[in-house]
Amino acid sequence: MNDYFLSKLTCPYCHNDLRLQKKKDLEYFYCNKCLRKYDFTNGIPNFLPDDIRLRKDIESKKIFGVKWVPGYRGWKPNLAAKIISFSFSHESGRIEEKIGTKSIVLDVGCGDDARGDVNVDVYIPKPLPPNFLLASAELLPFKDNTFDIVRSAYVIEHNLFPVKMIKEHFRVCRKKVKIYTDNSDWLGVIVYRILNTGSIFHDEHYFKWSKEYFFNLLNRLGLEGRVALFNSSPSFFVKFLSFFGKLPRIGPFFYRDLYIEIVKKQERVE
Repeated sequence: MNDYFLSKLTCPYCHNDLRLQKKKDLEYFYCNKCLRKYDFTNGIPNFLPDDIRLRKDIESKKIFGVKWVPGYRGWKPNLAAKIISFSFSHESGRIEEKIGTKSIVLDVGCGDDARGDVNVDVYIPKPLPPNFLLASAELLPFKDNTFDIVRSAYVIEHNLFPVKMIKEHFRVCRKKVKIYTDNSDWLGVIVYRILNTGSIFHDEHYFKWSKEYFFNLLNRLGLEGRVALFNSSPSFFVKFLSFFGKLPRIGPFFYRDLYIEIVKKQERVE
């Protein structure tokens, strides 16, 4: 990892500075405040939460009595879903962003499509992104205001603690937080429910979000920002439906995705 970003690491629990220590053949980060040790997994700094990190065999990890293995988080539509949504396109549907080259970006839950100068996830992606480390979205091992932009694409619906995740993104950013997630008001959700497939049947999706509910949450947290509707699907049919998105009241039914942008106020220097 880049030396600059190594200098920005901190204990994700108490935000105390870390020391890189070596003991025989072992190398690890040590927090002299909470006495936690963070070792390396396949040469990658491991800052995962205690209940995952301290287990040697992550395959047998259980949360609330249910087996959980970090891994594939995509969508595998059945044949009926492909036909209805015309999802035979070879396009990826990935989000194309315009981010200034001078901005330092943290990509949280980067998966196999990392977009950050620093990238984190709860499992090791292939290919391995630059400046990658293992960490969860609600416990980031970085000092306050380390990154210009903190982004997460289709992660918050996987997270058990979404409010904590938002606050943590806000803590480590200097300028802006960018969050992408599924729009639960989209008409396609009803169709896929009938077909017994889609995001609501994904075994790692725990929350549904709408434009109004997410905006209410930002207000409750005292954060300034906006919630916008958009469509990242490569499907021609889904793109066509989004043309009806400007209709009053019922417009959200025609957009598949949500984009949340939270802006951090710049402190004035007197």
